[in-house]
Amino acid sequence: KLNSVTTKLLTRVDNMEKVGARSGATIFSRSKLCKDTVASISEPVQKNSFGLSDGAWMRDARGHGNVIYLTNGHYGDTLLEFRDMESFKAGQTSNSYKLPYSFTGTGHTVFNGAFYYNRAFSRDVIRYDLRHRLVSGWTTLHDSLLEEESHKTQTEVSTFRPIPFAVDELGLWLLYPALDTEGFHQEVILLIRLHPRDLQPIQTFRTGLRRGRYGNTFLVCGVLYAVDSMERHFANVTYAFDTHTLTHTVPSLAFTNMHTHTSQLDYCPLDKKLYAWDNGHQMMYDVIFAY
Repeated sequence: KLNSVTTKLLTRVDNMEKVGARSGATIFSRSKLCKDTVASISEPVQKNSFGLSDGAWMRDARGHGNVIYLTNGHYGDTLLEFRDMESFKAGQTSNSYKLPYSFTGTGHTVFNGAFYYNRAFSRDVIRYDLRHRLVSGWTTLHDSLLEEESHKTQTEVSTFRPIPFAVDELGLWLLYPALDTEGFHQEVILLIRLHPRDLQPIQTFRTGLRRGRYGNTFLVCGVLYAVDSMERHFANVTYAFDTHTLTHTVPSLAFTNMHTHTSQLDYCPLDKKLYAWDNGHQMMYDVIFAY
């Protein structure tokens, strides 16, 4: 049975969908920083070769300069910082953060001076303040479809399904698996826009995605895109959900997994590029917009 938190989230998105359908109004206006729709994704450019087959590298989407942050592996308790791309290529870290709780997965993000991540083997999501080196936000997500894997060991971590964050021009987001209260209690993937301070939901949307039926996702200007495979060399972006119009489309954009194991894919609104971790290689894609 769903508790009140998840029920409220699903009821809220139902009401927003009904209002949008009646009035034709959008849920929120597009940011002035947003361009038009994504027309294509460039071929990837390899920036470095570092670490294990799984990992994540990123910039602070609300930061300044060219600082790069990195987590190595699918499980761990360390966030590395590099001053810029040259330092990253040379393997020269400028900072290392020992996290108070281990992370799992590769769906972390850095936003406005804080590292957001899913606490290992749990439904807890954490905001870690990089300047003060302490946990400054914490919330527990309820009634997800995550497997109860608290008993798993580190070697079995790959069977656990973490909760990924994302950042775009509109702010901080979370992709969250839950059970629908209507129909046959089917699985839904909720796209939740979060308040960056207290990690409480601002807006919630029901997407058409299901676990295990897509490879990676990324957000651009309030539109969620899904790639059909993370391991097939020639893949495609085959799903898009627009939070402004509440519409689902099939964009069919070509996407290349150069090393056939893209464990992380994130959009950075600072430079309008996709950052990917592909089998121990750090790749970058240009996002080409239609004007």
